[in-house]
Amino acid sequence: MTNETQTDHPISVKPLPSMMSLCLSIPPYEIINLDDSHNPDLAEIYWYRGQLDSYCPECGKESVFHAANKSWSSEVGIVDTRKVFTHKFLCTRNNQHSLCFTFRIGDKTLTKIGQYPSLADLAQPSISKYRAVLSRPQFNELSKAVGLAAHGVGIGSFVYLRRIFEFLIDEAHKQISEDPDWQEEIYLRARMSEKIVLLRSKLPKFLVENKSLYGILSKGIHELTEQECLDAFPITLTGIELILDELIVQKERESKIRQASNMMNKLKQDLADNTDGSDL
Repeated sequence: MTNETQTDHPISVKPLPSMMSLCLSIPPYEIINLDDSHNPDLAEIYWYRGQLDSYCPECGKESVFHAANKSWSSEVGIVDTRKVFTHKFLCTRNNQHSLCFTFRIGDKTLTKIGQYPSLADLAQPSISKYRAVLSRPQFNELSKAVGLAAHGVGIGSFVYLRRIFEFLIDEAHKQISEDPDWQEEIYLRARMSEKIVLLRSKLPKFLVENKSLYGILSKGIHELTEQECLDAFPITLTGIELILDELIVQKERESKIRQASNMMNKLKQDLADNTDGSDL
């Protein structure tokens, strides 16, 4: 996934972000302003020979990656401007697996202009557990939200988070609509905040207590700038994750109850077969 448009307003970062942040957190094409005080830090980045702790998509596990190129140099002064350089890191589990990051030093700027795998691919472990409570299309939308935000697309990421929120509401509606006392006409006329109150018995507690999340996502889509959405994305994503975490706990509890009931019934039957069963 790529984004070939630069951020409208370059950000100034003092001191320069760590190599870990540059590679694994800051999206491509986000411009970092430089001044002369950054020369030593910039040289450290250019000659970096350390390691990165990251998820390895090919191993499917967290791993440590070691720098594979450039030898350390004592020349850590000013690095030439208009220079493009790439850092490659090899997985310690399998040195055929690598991470690559390309940077451009411009006129008082530093920009990451490319990487492989993408930030979205490297972020997959943090959301993979939600496959258990999301359908495949909804999990793909969660993945798209994370991927878009990782590449500096704020409003689009909010669109996908809101779609997940709406999916959870629809699922709760399907469950409660089977209740003979359910009043569908009232529900159809209600606003989202009112629908959440009507569905509260079928929704995660965190969602009910933080129903304003839907309004925040909608405001982001219709009124906020890309940067404002990006700034708010970590908080809104955490809100969605907490809702999904609650669903995971509920699903695991229900599964455990079913397993315990089945084992209890089997134990009861086994004991009854070996006794007269009068006390069971």
